[in-house]
Amino acid sequence: MTDERAKISGSGFTLLEMLVALSVISIAALALVRLDAYAVRTAGDLDESTMAGIVAQNRAVELWTDPAPPTIGNSAIGVANAGRNWRVEQRVAKTADNALLRIDLRVRPQSGRGQAVLTIIRPSR
Repeated sequence: MTDERAKISGSGFTLLEMLVALSVISIAALALVRLDAYAVRTAGDLDESTMAGIVAQNRAVELWTDPAPPTIGNSAIGVANAGRNWRVEQRVAKTADNALLRIDLRVRPQSGRGQAVLTIIRPSR
């Protein structure tokens, strides 16, 4: 009978082994939760950057199709698009060719982290 008890008691896990196993699983689960939160935040930043790029392209089309060239210098305007408010900063400068203007656009959300930068060249007349 003692041989049977020895066989039965040697086949299970001790309490210490179970606590160590649960600790390792808990640490792995916490790492996965942090990774998931990082992925969600990154997806939000990517969404803002994509929308900022679209707003920059819209502003570039407006500047390109306007018959009157923009004034040389720096300016900033507020734009509403996709239910959000954006700040569009533009810098207009002459190029080596006097018939062309370089326009640098930087678009940022009023609140958030995403941004987009776009440069276009348009006729100065």
